[in-house]
Amino acid sequence: MLGFAAGMIALSGATRLIDRNSRFSAPFWHPRAWLDPYSAVGAVLAGTGWAPRPEVRRGFGRSQQRQLWTVAVVALVVPAVLGAAGLAAYAASVGRAPLAVMDSNLVLHGDPGFIKVFAPSFADKVALGFGIENLAIAILSLVPIPPLPTGVAVWTVLPRTPGARRLAYRLLEEHWGIGAVLVLILLPIGGGYTTPLLSLVTTITDAIVHSI
Repeated sequence: MLGFAAGMIALSGATRLIDRNSRFSAPFWHPRAWLDPYSAVGAVLAGTGWAPRPEVRRGFGRSQQRQLWTVAVVALVVPAVLGAAGLAAYAASVGRAPLAVMDSNLVLHGDPGFIKVFAPSFADKVALGFGIENLAIAILSLVPIPPLPTGVAVWTVLPRTPGARRLAYRLLEEHWGIGAVLVLILLPIGGGYTTPLLSLVTTITDAIVHSI
């Protein structure tokens, strides 16, 4: 949860610096500025989430389009850097060998047996959780479904036909996208913690961590 909170605060701050022409629902000092309620549900139940997005404005030009894509890139880079810092701290304390067999799904859900073996001290638990959580946030941001940053950029900029614009409006403004993300990240497809979107995120996360 510390990793999730740090990732959300860092992402929200970076987004405000870059996307100054957009409107935000709350001032930065307010928790609502960096904590999306739906994202909090995803983080508590599935282990990962996303930062609140600015309100999407219609009829903007190329400058605003570039800002949306820049925000999408920042949403990948900022948590990836935080994740790398957490994993570097973990490797410095425990060593790199455990990373070769790391199961990020169990880390995100705080599986007590797994965590006890792979992170014996409190500092190791914090570093490992911080690293895996933020790396998962970075990977989740690439999924092209609003309210995830890449999804916001894709569905705001690319639709050209009337039908595509209507679908984009529903995904962006009527919370269809939020519903889709929550279903994909929370609805089990098998035993244990397996859900379609979380399985994709943790598979990519494990591939990165195992290569360190």
